[in-house]
Amino acid sequence: MEKITNIINSWDPIGVFPMAPKDEYINEIKKIYQYIHSNENLQIETLAEKINKIFLEEFGSDVYDEDLEQCKLIAERILKK
Repeated sequence: MEKITNIINSWDPIGVFPMAPKDEYINEIKKIYQYIHSNENLQIETLAEKINKIFLEEFGSDVYDEDLEQCKLIAERILKK
């Protein structure tokens, strides 16, 4: 989960750092982690859609305005072993 935390925090999808605590995205990170570990042979596109959905549900489109292409880059980084 540390790898996902580092990737999401460095991405900072709603632009809260450095003001926010380091665990600002912990709920979203846990959801991503659980999703990855409950789905075998996960594809980048599928994970990207899930990441996008998680952040939209948590923050709404007025706060979270990243696009699916950005999520694909993040998903690719997460899935690299």
